[in-house]
Amino acid sequence: MDAAEFLFPTDLSVTGTKIGKVLLIGSCMAEAYLKYFKEIAPDTVFDWVMFNNVAELPDIEEAQLRSYDFQYIQLSLRYVVMDEVVNFSGFLADGMAEAIFDRGRQILRPMLDAALKHNKSHNVPAFVANFFVPQVPVVGALDQIGSAKDFTAIVRRLNDELANLVRQYKNVYLADVDAIGNSIGKRYFLEDVIGFYSHSAYWGPVYDAFDLSPTYNAPSTRRIDHLPSMDEVYGSHADQLFKAIWRQLECLVRTINQIDMVKLVIFDLDDTMWRGQIAEHYGDGGEWPVFHGWPVGIWEAVQHLRARGIIVAICSKNEETLVRARWPRAVPMWLTLEDFPLREINWNPKAENVASIIKAASVTPKSAVFVDDNPVERESVRAALPGIRTIGSNPHVTRRILLWSAETQLAFRSQESAKREESIRQLQLRESDRGALSREEFLQSLGCTVFIKHIQSSNHPDFARSLELLNKTNQFNTTGVRWSAAQLETFFNIGGEIFTFQVSDKYTDYGIVGVILYRDGTFAQFAMSCRVLGLEVETSVVHFIMSHLHTAVGRTEFVARVFETEANMVCRDIFIRCGFAPAAGAVGLQLRGADPIPPIAAHLSLGFAPEVALAAE
Repeated sequence: MDAAEFLFPTDLSVTGTKIGKVLLIGSCMAEAYLKYFKEIAPDTVFDWVMFNNVAELPDIEEAQLRSYDFQYIQLSLRYVVMDEVVNFSGFLADGMAEAIFDRGRQILRPMLDAALKHNKSHNVPAFVANFFVPQVPVVGALDQIGSAKDFTAIVRRLNDELANLVRQYKNVYLADVDAIGNSIGKRYFLEDVIGFYSHSAYWGPVYDAFDLSPTYNAPSTRRIDHLPSMDEVYGSHADQLFKAIWRQLECLVRTINQIDMVKLVIFDLDDTMWRGQIAEHYGDGGEWPVFHGWPVGIWEAVQHLRARGIIVAICSKNEETLVRARWPRAVPMWLTLEDFPLREINWNPKAENVASIIKAASVTPKSAVFVDDNPVERESVRAALPGIRTIGSNPHVTRRILLWSAETQLAFRSQESAKREESIRQLQLRESDRGALSREEFLQSLGCTVFIKHIQSSNHPDFARSLELLNKTNQFNTTGVRWSAAQLETFFNIGGEIFTFQVSDKYTDYGIVGVILYRDGTFAQFAMSCRVLGLEVETSVVHFIMSHLHTAVGRTEFVARVFETEANMVCRDIFIRCGFAPAAGAVGLQLRGADPIPPIAAHLSLGFAPEVALAAE
C-alpha cells in the first residue's frame, strides 16, 4: 500500500475528483511541487507565482481567479527564521532563540496575509502547507532537547502559529505536509541530511548533478573516491511524497465540497464490533475473546464519527436481550449500546433492517456505509440498496477507512452537526407520538417555530451552514446543483440572496435546516433537511418570503426552477404545492407563481429571526 492510499483511503470514494486549474504560490521550493504535480495530474492546469517574504502578489483578472479550483500556498521557512540560525553558536546565545522565534511569528502573519491576497478579494479556496520539522533534535546538548534552544521545537511552534493564523481566514485550510513526511519517513526526501536545517527543502537528482555534472564542475568532475548518488545512499521516496501531497489536496477539495459525504454508518456486531459471536463466545463463566487491537480501535472510531455529526447505528442478527445482557463483556469500556441512536437487532433480513435504519435517519443509501464481516450480507445489502457503500472484510483497515477518508471529514463543525444525534433521538420520539393523535392534533401540539434569516454576503455567520446544506442535501434539493464558496460569492455579486430558516418544536431545536437561493424574482434552488418534512414548513417558508417581497418591494410575480435528479422526488412538486403553475414555453420544469399568495400554515409560528435585520431588496 503506497503512502497516498494509506493516509487518504479511497474505499469510500464514488465520484471522481475533478481539479481543472490550480494556482501555486510559493518560493523556489514550489517548483518541485509543480514538476511532480504535472506528472501526477497531467489534465490539470497549474500556474505558479514566485513568492517570498511579504511580496505583493500580481493582480489577476476576476474571471481567471474564478477558474481556479484552489490555490496552494507554500511559505518559505528560510524567510521566516532567516539565515542567522545557521550560525548555531549565535543561536545558542542567551535570549537569541526566543528572539528568533518572536521575530518569526511577526513575519509569518504578514507573509501569510500577503499570500492570501486572492482569497481575501475573491474567496478563492486556499490550502496552506506547513513547515517540515527537522528529522532530529537540533540542539547544542541533550539537556536542551525540546527547549527554546532546540530549533526543531521552534519549527513546531511556528507550525502551531501558522495553524492558528489559517483558522482566522474564510475558506482557508491547513495542508499538513509535515504529517505526511513523518509517515513516509523524512530520511527519504528531506534535505537536512546535507543542507541547512532552516532551508526545509527536498533533495533530488539535481543534488547529484551539483557534484557529478561537468556543467557544475569545470574543468574536471573527477574525485578521489567514487561519489555514489544520494538515491543509492538514502533511497528516494519523493514520488510517494508528492503523490501523497496531491492526494491530500484532492481530499481537502472533496471535504470542502462535500463530495460523497457519509452521513450514516451502520455496524454489524459479531466479528465487526468484537471478536467472535456474542452468543457463543461471551457466555457465563467463560474466557471471553481478547479485545485488544482492532476492536478497541473500532469503539473509539464510533465515538469520533459521533463527534463529527455522523449517525451511527447497529444492524445485527442476534437476540437483543442477549446483546444487552452481554454487551459489558464484549465491550467493557468506552462504548454503550445507547450510544447508537438507531438499532435493529433481530433475525430479519439485514437488507430490510438497513433500509429501515436509513429511512429513520432521513438519508439516502448513497449517504450510508454498512460495516459487516460477512461478504454475503454485504452483497445482499448492496443489491437491495443501490448506492450504499459496504466495508468490513478486513478489520485491520476498517478504522483507518472510517476515520481517515475524505468522505467522513468535516470542513467545519456546525451546531447542526453537533446536535444531529440528539435530533435523531427526538425525531424518533416525535414519530412515536404522532401515531396517538390525528394529523391536525399532532401538528397543533408541536408548538413549531420557524425563524428566517437573510444572507447577502459570505461574511454572514450562517453562510458556512448554507453551503453545507446546499452540498450535502440530496432528497429535498430542487436542482441538485453543488456550489463552491467562490461561486456563491459570484451569486451575491450579481444580486443573489440566500434565505435560511431554523426550526424548533417541543421535542428539539433542529437548527438551520433549510436554504433558499433567490435572485430577482426567481427561486433558484431550495434545499432542506428531511427531518422537518411533513410539518408544512417548506410551503409556509416560501409563502412567507413571497409575502414579504410583495410587501417590501411590490413583487407580484415569481419564478421557480426545478431540475429532476435521481434522489429528489420528494421535492419536485414543492412549488406546485405553493401555488405555482408551469410557465409557458419554458425549457425543463420552470414554474410561475403570482397573487394571491397562499396563507401560512396555522400551526406554525413563523417570522424573521429578531437578531438579524433584513435589508430591502
